[in-house]
Amino acid sequence: MQYYVADLGTTNSKLAVVQTPYTIIETIEARNIIDQDETGKHESNPERVVQQLKDLLAQMALKYPEIDRLIFSTQMHALLATNRSGEVFMQTMTWADLRAKEVAKLMHEDGRGEKFFQISGTPIHAMNPFVKLAYLNDAKAELFHKDEIQFMDIKAYIIRSLTGEFVIDYPTASSMGLLDLSGKKWSSDLLQQVNVNENQLPSLQAPTASYPVKADILAELGLPSTFQLLLGSTDGALANLANLAYAVEGTAQTELVSPFVFSFGTSGAIRYLSEVLVINTQGALFTYMVDEGDHYIVGGPLNNAGNVLDWLYQNFAFKELGMTFSQMLEALHNEQVTDHGPYFLPYLNGERAPYWNAFLRAEFKELAGNTSRLAMAKAVFEGVFLEARQVIELVLSTTDVDVPSIQVNGKIFTNPAICQWIANILGVPLQYVSSEDASVVGAGIMIEGPGLKQLPDVKIVTPQVAEAALYDVKFQSFKYHADQADVQSYIKLYI
Repeated sequence: MQYYVADLGTTNSKLAVVQTPYTIIETIEARNIIDQDETGKHESNPERVVQQLKDLLAQMALKYPEIDRLIFSTQMHALLATNRSGEVFMQTMTWADLRAKEVAKLMHEDGRGEKFFQISGTPIHAMNPFVKLAYLNDAKAELFHKDEIQFMDIKAYIIRSLTGEFVIDYPTASSMGLLDLSGKKWSSDLLQQVNVNENQLPSLQAPTASYPVKADILAELGLPSTFQLLLGSTDGALANLANLAYAVEGTAQTELVSPFVFSFGTSGAIRYLSEVLVINTQGALFTYMVDEGDHYIVGGPLNNAGNVLDWLYQNFAFKELGMTFSQMLEALHNEQVTDHGPYFLPYLNGERAPYWNAFLRAEFKELAGNTSRLAMAKAVFEGVFLEARQVIELVLSTTDVDVPSIQVNGKIFTNPAICQWIANILGVPLQYVSSEDASVVGAGIMIEGPGLKQLPDVKIVTPQVAEAALYDVKFQSFKYHADQADVQSYIKLYI
């Protein structure tokens, strides 16, 4: 069996040809254009994204004329507006759009945010489409005076453009901040808060629901007459669903392939695949649907991950000295580990989990006259993973699970020495299973079913006792400084 997986990212759209069992044969991509400015605007043109996908499909159809199914993996938290004819009235606000941050702050302060979060499981932050809609009620009030205006994510827009159907899958809907998670329906309470009615939103459907593409588009792109689009799910949800690809069951599944995943790239994410609905009581973690309700992901995204390490490489003279990125990591690793400062709070881009505070800023703590530049640089690396440890511990306490290891993916974990160092910082065993694109594998499971692949060799990296003990001490100090920075960032707003 062969099929397409369309991965709709924020900055890139990818189209992969996948073959049973969940094996990527070929991938092509197109780069999106982001319109951003100092106000926090971070928008893309939905019409351009549709055309990019059509171009990718036409290109692939020349080589794979028999493929007649496509399933989506999509970014979360995008929001755009059209009229009922599909004419765009507002460009796509991506998850990175921060213009609603003042609205999010106000919701936290007056107590409404906690109530809203407990309904939807989507943290109250500028990324949340519910918060975006609250912001737009003032910023673009004209959108809310016309019943013909409809709101949706980028995938719903693409599907309507190609099929004429106005639909959304449950997992993507659950990341919109408007879904009643327990009732699996649009929340009338949340819709009322933002002056939107259910008729202005896509209808809720199963991730495996499929729709035929319009005949004129089939002819335009050279696709077979039987071509269908499957709704699919979100990229984060599918990345965790990929765990079900392996031919092991029950307890053996959990022991061999951890349901707890730490993904590290430009940004990062920590997610636990749960079979029960769990919502963090403090609103510090998200809970999203993965499918129709059999699985959920509980976790937190990190704005500051590989991008911070790249900033370190660019600005601490490593690049100027002619060192490669890998050589920089080696130099940092060789610097002695201590149980004291300096500490670095890595909030170059504000932060989502665990604080959901767009006003946070990066800073060093506990610098002294004898603090070297290399010690400061090492603190930057440590700060990135000490923050990840905060989220890991939150997920473990929220889900009340005891996992023997955490599955990791990302290029940084392929270096054995650096992976060992990260395990020491996090204080948990790390499990490296596969370098495959996990969200594509997860999408494949929705088409092919689970358990079709043999489990590869699983590498476990266990923390080294002595160094891990030093990081246990450092973590407590780091968390204290991070908590204080979160509080102070709000106090400064009112001075």
